[in-house]
Amino acid sequence: MQRFKVPDISASCDFHRRHPEISIDQHVKEKALELTESIHGVEKIYLDTRFWVLLRDAYMERSTVRAADELLGEIRAAVAGKKALCPISESVFLELMKQQDLITRRATASLIDEFSHGVTLVPYEQRVAQELVGIIALPRPDGPEYHEPKELVWSKLSYVLGLVHPSKTAFDAEDELVIQKAFFDHMWKIPLVEVISYLEDENNFPPESFGEVADRLNALNRLHQVGVGGFNKVYLDEIRGALSLFMHVPRMWSESEYKRASGVSAPSSDREREARESNWHTVFGNLVAKKAVALRLPSLHVPALCYAAVRWDKGRKLVANDLYDFHHAAAAIGYCDAFMTEKPLRSLLQQKHLQLAEDYSCVVISDVSEAVDWLRERFGG
Repeated sequence: MQRFKVPDISASCDFHRRHPEISIDQHVKEKALELTESIHGVEKIYLDTRFWVLLRDAYMERSTVRAADELLGEIRAAVAGKKALCPISESVFLELMKQQDLITRRATASLIDEFSHGVTLVPYEQRVAQELVGIIALPRPDGPEYHEPKELVWSKLSYVLGLVHPSKTAFDAEDELVIQKAFFDHMWKIPLVEVISYLEDENNFPPESFGEVADRLNALNRLHQVGVGGFNKVYLDEIRGALSLFMHVPRMWSESEYKRASGVSAPSSDREREARESNWHTVFGNLVAKKAVALRLPSLHVPALCYAAVRWDKGRKLVANDLYDFHHAAAAIGYCDAFMTEKPLRSLLQQKHLQLAEDYSCVVISDVSEAVDWLRERFGG
């Protein structure tokens, strides 16, 4: 597909009007691949909310932690030298939007714009879907163009919560497609500071219920505590439970493949769809017992290990922040080179029976001074 750069909306519209053969999905995929290529070889450093706040205070020149000032300088130098970037995920964004002080929220967003180079991971559900399809899809000469999940996990900050295109407009289909692609081009370049400015006067974020979710999970853990066996059994229970939420993905993929190959749509009654999803759950439930397969599903594998570790430690209870932390861990360990986070999460992730240090190359750091040393050693600061 032809690659191009558009200086403004008018030029974008003109280009897309000349290329109606490019669908919106094709256009989005091409931009994602182009982004992935542009950051290839650049170290990805994932910062959890604690580290973003520490750096923001240093950025605002109000930090009392000297090492935070040093860390700010080291990351800034690495980012400016195009040696590193600090992508976020939707978990970081949602925690950012919990900040009630607009001045500090904007300052955090400004720092994210600088350190991320505008890059975010695609939302969790999309990563899971791409990883699942990556297990069962094989490149074929007669099939669609194939890309590994890692090639399609990067997006821009304006789409941190996922893609939205103008639809059901008053325009005809051809003009609506032009509008969709031009709108996407425009949004692709918008900084996070501008995005959050649009949201400040709107109540788009319902009250958080993670505390209630953690309480329910703790109650279920107590109820089934007698049945807790070896760690691997607990882990398999967790990942198979998580898989059950996503079996519509391989079901829809297989239906699409069937139609592409046969020209006929698969039967689509509720009962038939449920049966296919049940069959896929059996398939994936068996596959994840093989470690080589589970490692290719980091967005499910890493949180399942974390939840299993909590269940296995009968003296520990989940708290609301754990739900954010486990998503941070999945994003960082699965797709980044370093993860800077709080000490309790680092301790959990470094438990030997989780084997994350052996299975993934991501370095987990919790101490600010250690982070400074790591950056200096890595990038020669």
